[in-house]
Amino acid sequence: MQLWIIAKYEVLRMLRMRYVMAIQFAMPLLLIFILGSALSGAFKVEDRTINPVKVDVVQGDSGELKSSIEGFLHSPDIGSLLQTSNVQTRDEAVNRLKSGDSEFALVIPSDFSSRVMTGKEAEWEMILGNNYEQNLTAQMVLRSFLDSVNHRQAVGITIGPEAAASMQNQGSSDHVKLGNLAKGNSQYSAMQYYAASMLVMFLLYSGLSTAMTLQGEKDKHTLARLNAMPVREYTILLGKVLGNTFIAICQAAIIVGTTVIFYHVDWGNSYGVLALICFFVIIASMSLAVLIALIVKSSKGISTIFQMMVMVMSFLSGGFTPLPDGLLHQLGNFTLNHWAMQSMYRIMLGSEPSVLGHHLLVLGCISAGILLISFIVYRKAGYHE
Repeated sequence: MQLWIIAKYEVLRMLRMRYVMAIQFAMPLLLIFILGSALSGAFKVEDRTINPVKVDVVQGDSGELKSSIEGFLHSPDIGSLLQTSNVQTRDEAVNRLKSGDSEFALVIPSDFSSRVMTGKEAEWEMILGNNYEQNLTAQMVLRSFLDSVNHRQAVGITIGPEAAASMQNQGSSDHVKLGNLAKGNSQYSAMQYYAASMLVMFLLYSGLSTAMTLQGEKDKHTLARLNAMPVREYTILLGKVLGNTFIAICQAAIIVGTTVIFYHVDWGNSYGVLALICFFVIIASMSLAVLIALIVKSSKGISTIFQMMVMVMSFLSGGFTPLPDGLLHQLGNFTLNHWAMQSMYRIMLGSEPSVLGHHLLVLGCISAGILLISFIVYRKAGYHE
């Protein structure tokens, strides 16, 4: 009973703080509208026609794989992507590349077949042109053949050269398939992207209000009087956390409902799973609030640390703008925001249950880990002045 009374008055206290309500409820909706409208063009996915790449081929190999290589390069599927021309030397291919007569060059060494058949390391030399997109197209197509060659090498090493030789007539053009990324409209819009990212970020910010509330009781010296009452220490802490949890749940419901009604955001068909994702984020947020409030002894320090953590995690996870592949993108995989946002995007795109389940499992483990750490710290530090 005491727990629910404390939670009730915590909710009433938060509702009287109009500036807090404006930040937690109005600010995310405003940011979703601004970012979703301003950056809508950056999230538009369109299929593009791939123009054939002019490729000069220096065929130095006259071994057993020569016919397979030529069959691959001159197959109808590959012909629509690569326009190959045979040249005699590498220098000639480089000169044609510099003059603009070709756009990519492939040099096949003379011992390519023999090295593959004996299970030794073998490779092609690919000389890049000036156009990144054309280079990428040619590399991806040619590597499809090399993938099958690597398979033969593995067979040659593990079973023997005879088994590898028996595979030389297998085709490789079926490794190259043209797809339609936008088929079925299976991409999220800018409004969907920022609805998910802002929802996660502001649910984490709800933990800041909780941490400031817990520290505020110490700063105002009201916590000592509460501890003097016949109320257990953990009841006071848990009551305040439950009150702020209720506010966070309302915050999530209002953001989702408002974006659906006014912004026409499609959150997918699994609102139960979406609620579970929000619950995991709220658990992590409240656990962080307790953890930081127990470790840091000043309101200014709590505010600074909490805001830095949320901002850094939001940035690394691509919450403000999608990050390209690289170090920052890899670091984002270690953030709570990344797994929460990706879980929401999986719902929006109607991904396979196994993919969604993987993201939910990781998100749940992160939330449980933070909760466990906050519990351990509370057992040692306690909530008192």
